[in-house]
Amino acid sequence: MRRQLSTAAIVIALAATATACNSDGVDAKPDAGASAAPSRAPKDPAPAPDKPGAGQGGDLAVGGTATLKAKNGAQVAVTLKNWVDPATSDNKYMQPSAGKRWVAAQFEIANTRTVGYDDAPSNGVKVIDEQGQTFTRSMGRTTSGPNLPATVKLKTGEKALGYVVVSVPEGSKPKAVTFTPDSGFAKDSGRWVVAK
Repeated sequence: MRRQLSTAAIVIALAATATACNSDGVDAKPDAGASAAPSRAPKDPAPAPDKPGAGQGGDLAVGGTATLKAKNGAQVAVTLKNWVDPATSDNKYMQPSAGKRWVAAQFEIANTRTVGYDDAPSNGVKVIDEQGQTFTRSMGRTTSGPNLPATVKLKTGEKALGYVVVSVPEGSKPKAVTFTPDSGFAKDSGRWVVAK
C-alpha cells in the first residue's frame, strides 16, 4: 500500500512539473502575434489637457474653467460663472455684520471622471483681497440665486451649481477667488481674478 502511494505521489509531481513548463510560465514561448503582457483598458479616459494655468496657480477670468483633481482620483471641471460685489441678503433679519459686506461667487462643479466626487465645496472657497487678506464662506444667502449645496455627491457627468457667500470688510477690494477640492485640502486649486 505504501509503495502504491509513493508511486502515485511521484507521478503527480512529474505531471505538475511538466504542466508548469508548458503553460504560461517562463519556459513557455508566446505565440508570434501575442504580446507578452495583457493589455488593460484604462478605468478613465485620458483627462483633457488643462487650460493654461488651470489648476496650476494661474489666473482665470470669470467664466473660465479649471480642471482640478481630488484626493480619491475624482476630477472636476470648476467654472466661476458669476461674481457679485456687493451681494444683497435675501433675508432682512440676516445681514452682514457692522463694517462688513457680502460678496458672492457662483460656481459650477462638473464631475468629469468615473470616480464619484464627494465634497463640502463651500469649505474650499476663499476670497483674497488686494492686501493679501483671505476670507472664507459666510452662512448668508443672497438674492443673486441659490447657494451651492453644503455637500455634493456627483456621479460621472453630474453637475452642481450655486453661490458661495463670503463676508469681507466694507473697504476691502477683492482681487481673486479660489476653489480647492476636498474642503480645501486637495493639491489642485483654481484661481479667478475678480478685481474691478
